[in-house]
Amino acid sequence: MKLSQFCHVEVANILNIHYVPNIWHIPLLLRNQNAHHSILKQLNLLNLVFGSTFHHPSFSKYHQITKFVINFTLLWLNSLLHNAAGLGNQFGLRY
Repeated sequence: MKLSQFCHVEVANILNIHYVPNIWHIPLLLRNQNAHHSILKQLNLLNLVFGSTFHHPSFSKYHQITKFVINFTLLWLNSLLHNAAGLGNQFGLRY
């Protein structure tokens, strides 16, 4: 609210982007804060894109991709640490 008053920007147009594990999470954060709605409204494209009814875009497939990226990264790091510690390569990955 203070930032909105100080910068003369509507509260709905202020976005909060905090730390995320990887860049793939940023669109999900923006969607949760209705960034797409604010951007389309400023460009006068809201009615053109959504007509008279507004709905949130579906990110279910995108959400699955972000989960895969995180799981793969954790698997890779775990394997790398096992190799570095001399515990063997339990996942069969080669470097």
